[in-house]
Amino acid sequence: HINYRRFFTVNSLICLRMEDAEVFREYHTAIHHWYRQGWINGLRVDHIDGLAKPKAYLQSLKQLFGGDCYIIAEKILTGAEKMPADWPIEGSTGYDFLAYAGQLLTDAEGSRELLNFYTSQILSLPPYPTVVYERKLDFLYRYMSGELDNLMDLLTSLPLLHAVTQNKDRLRRALAVLMASFPVYRVYPDPAGDSSDDARYVATALTTAKDRNPDLLPELNFLDDLCRREPAAGNAGNQRLTFLTRLMQFTGPLAAKGIEDTTFYVYNPYIAHCEVGDTPGMAGVSPGDFHRQMQDRRQHQRYSLNATTTHDTKRGEDSRIRLSLLSAMPRPWIDAVTRWRRLNRPYIADVDGHPGPTATDRPAPSANDEYLIYQALLGGLPEDGIVTDDFRQRFSGYLTKALREAKTETRHDHPDEAYEKQCQAFASALLRPDSPFLLDFIPFANTVIQQSAVYSLSLLLLKLTAPGIPDIYQGAELWETSFVDPDNRRPVDFARRIDLLQQLKTAETRGNDALFAFLADHRNAGIGKLFTIYRVLHYRNAHPQLFTDGDYIPLSAEGPWLAYLRHHGPHWALIAVPLIGGGAAGTAPLALTLLAGAPHAWTDLFTGESLESANGALLWPHGPTRFPVIMLTADAR
Repeated sequence: HINYRRFFTVNSLICLRMEDAEVFREYHTAIHHWYRQGWINGLRVDHIDGLAKPKAYLQSLKQLFGGDCYIIAEKILTGAEKMPADWPIEGSTGYDFLAYAGQLLTDAEGSRELLNFYTSQILSLPPYPTVVYERKLDFLYRYMSGELDNLMDLLTSLPLLHAVTQNKDRLRRALAVLMASFPVYRVYPDPAGDSSDDARYVATALTTAKDRNPDLLPELNFLDDLCRREPAAGNAGNQRLTFLTRLMQFTGPLAAKGIEDTTFYVYNPYIAHCEVGDTPGMAGVSPGDFHRQMQDRRQHQRYSLNATTTHDTKRGEDSRIRLSLLSAMPRPWIDAVTRWRRLNRPYIADVDGHPGPTATDRPAPSANDEYLIYQALLGGLPEDGIVTDDFRQRFSGYLTKALREAKTETRHDHPDEAYEKQCQAFASALLRPDSPFLLDFIPFANTVIQQSAVYSLSLLLLKLTAPGIPDIYQGAELWETSFVDPDNRRPVDFARRIDLLQQLKTAETRGNDALFAFLADHRNAGIGKLFTIYRVLHYRNAHPQLFTDGDYIPLSAEGPWLAYLRHHGPHWALIAVPLIGGGAAGTAPLALTLLAGAPHAWTDLFTGESLESANGALLWPHGPTRFPVIMLTADAR
């Protein structure tokens, strides 16, 4: 009975018709005033795919605020999808970068071993695309049935290709499976004709829908003709465009809820990639693939944000790196999980409270939820390995949300309190101070935490120097291992960060020995991240064009490293970061071949040491000795 568009499935939040000129003027009056006063200097468009006409909206923004106003949009890109090239916009909010960097810092071969373990010992699921399709379809019928009915009413109220002669129940099913089959969040119907990319995505959706539902072929053929026919002039063309525009305003929310807020809590072989913008359907990309993505980014989206943690990510950036490290150590992780499942079996009960191995009716937690718990604990454990009451409380809140988001055993709208209570009891038993599990888990976690710290710096240095604008989320100046919101929106202790930065600067004045002793002493606090941010951002501020306009030049690196040059005018920067999967973190030898014309003399930004290339190469026979990531600078003058 709802006769308005909701924000996702929140009944109390009503969407505005921004395509209406009067609504646009009214809504932006205050924001435009703030911009004219200089109180804000840019705009971030949230959930842009919820708009009827995103391009027209952005054009109106540019006209109102002027061409110099920095505007970025939150758009979740899928696979090889790109931001529409004709949008008058500076770039995205950076989830695409998060995905590229996260996939780079993953061992593909180890990931396959983790997937095999998951499907054979935890939960045998169909292929990831099938899981996504099924979860989207289930979410549509369960939570967006009203939206589907409204679309049907719109479709059958318009004289489109004799829609009224179709069997409405079958047509409704066909419309549902088409929405669930979309390979991207949405496309953008245009009266002048769809882009080639949009046409390809629509074709893929229709092919998938027909393959999965051959019994609905007549109705899907009808929708195929409706979606892909040539634009028509006059009333018929306007009616078609009206329907397709409204359809696209719902495929986006359906993808967000069906994938990000459902599938990501169900498909658990490696939850490091169950992340906004990323996909657990693949794990691991090559350095060559990453370089190609960054070269394309430098050419087309150089002012996009480089995000690694936001208010909407499922876990903090350093939590994700810990879990990615498991791809480089699959056998120790598999052995540990096998041991923990055996050790913790007495704490599993069915929902009626019958404990232990006899809990076969409906065990709580299920094997899938138990596996999620182990990964989430590893990702979120405090750096010192000490489980406090505060951590237990935070984890309890996360667990309740994760169980309900999965919608398999319990749900937000109809919580199964018995199942949730038993899962909380299981987690509480694991986190007791005298827990046998903790005695085994903490040493394993400490090893992961220590090794992953190096790769956290790899991720950070990529964010600070690759094409794009670094986006540092509040609190992520130190280790960021928050769980999903509301945990990642906790108040940040900025006073502590200010104090640590002042101490770092004081140690810096006493020379390198004092500086690196200070960094070693405060390693668990995440001081390496703060030091990296401090040094690199100062350099960026002094050489802004090197990073906004400078070339991105891949370098050949021997060993488990990724390296590239940034070059603009006389200024050069060389970046090299260790990759997951190459043995002991950051200690592998590194040999870089420089391109002709590159400088011979370099200075290490982090250590201050001078280096000279020999025969066009730079060598670190034992890896960098003082700081695990490398940034060299040179001035050709």
